[in-house]
Amino acid sequence: MTQGYYAGITGIQTNQYGLDVISDNLANSGTTAYKSSSTEFSDLFTRALNSSTTSTPTSDDIGYGVKLQATSFQMQQGTLMPSERFNDLALEGSGWFGVMTTNEEYFYTRDGSFSFDTYQNVEGDVNSSSARLVTADGMYVQGTMLTNFAYNGAFDYGDSVSNGSTGAFVINQPTNDAELTGVNDQGILEFPTRLAYPVVPTTEASFFGNLGINNESRMISANVISASNETNQLKLTFTMSATQPTEGVAWDVVATITSNDGSTVYDTKNGQAIFGKSGALSSFDITSMDNDGTAVAINLGTNYSGVISIDGVGISGSSSSDGVSGGTLTKYGINPNGVIVADFSNGRQSAIGRVAVYHFQNDQGLNREGGTYFQESADSGKPLFWTDANGNTISGAIVRSGNLEASNVRVDVGLTDMIIMQRAYQANSKTITTVDEMIQKALSMHR
Repeated sequence: MTQGYYAGITGIQTNQYGLDVISDNLANSGTTAYKSSSTEFSDLFTRALNSSTTSTPTSDDIGYGVKLQATSFQMQQGTLMPSERFNDLALEGSGWFGVMTTNEEYFYTRDGSFSFDTYQNVEGDVNSSSARLVTADGMYVQGTMLTNFAYNGAFDYGDSVSNGSTGAFVINQPTNDAELTGVNDQGILEFPTRLAYPVVPTTEASFFGNLGINNESRMISANVISASNETNQLKLTFTMSATQPTEGVAWDVVATITSNDGSTVYDTKNGQAIFGKSGALSSFDITSMDNDGTAVAINLGTNYSGVISIDGVGISGSSSSDGVSGGTLTKYGINPNGVIVADFSNGRQSAIGRVAVYHFQNDQGLNREGGTYFQESADSGKPLFWTDANGNTISGAIVRSGNLEASNVRVDVGLTDMIIMQRAYQANSKTITTVDEMIQKALSMHR
């Protein structure tokens, strides 16, 4: 009967472990991105009552108790909860955020309640400051930073007078996407606090419309961007020429580039536009204008694709031009692919980096390191990035900016499991007292 003691004691101990796990789950029901655990029990060991080697149709083994075989993580997705901060991130789907300590020790977490610290890329120069994405414990969030921007200490961010100095990070190659580098090449994510979209001066202005054939002045204008980030006006004034060709129409053209308020004239040229009998443009002799130091080509189109001069069609005029006004940073955002996007005051955008999403061959093999942090192990395998059929790196999960993942602990299930564990604990304690009574009875029979 002594094995009854052992079975009861191991049952009490094992169910106590189970209750400990349930209690821990319930205690963390409000912990961001917490992954609950479940217990797995197994027989402690067994003994055959009949030592004969004779084969029997039934088993004659007897068990000697129970043990805690393993605790396994429950990896179900927690509910996504909206927040008001773009730097709060949640993963919809499988995957982990990677974080690194100052000692370059790596951890993995689903808790995306990130914040920022500050760092000066040029020591002593506050204009070179960047905000680094960190966890509440000060670990650095991992990802890929693009090389499409750089610090320019001489760049005027528009506040050099009030600020007393120049300097800002400047985008040198705008892009809409960011590819992750190798899984072992990820680094700290930095958000420059002063980031500028550079001015792209206008190099061509195109004009469209119908001048008609009546002797009346026409004017078509276009906005042109200068290298100093000023929006100037390029105006073409058409006046019917005193001398007309045998066929077609000739118009005298005065082209001027002025400041937007007209107070400064940067260039003026006179020329002539000749249209054939059918009204299509035949020739135009003003090729370009000086826009405060930048040459702007004038394009009136060819045939009927630009400016025409025909009768019976309404008078019209329009224009288009290339070039982009410079802009300063207005806000950052993180899209569902984890790409970090900067928005600028000129309405343009550019990616500057991407948050890394790591995966493992066996998530259950990760070592829990306290809080919501995990580390790789021999059982989990090395961290990796998922790729598509073409070999391109993909996140494998949707990155939800402005959201946090709630704990996946189900309180109702935990309370039910607690009752089951309690009943099992009581039953095993009853086993011990019952066996004790039986032994006492057996001993009294020999007196």
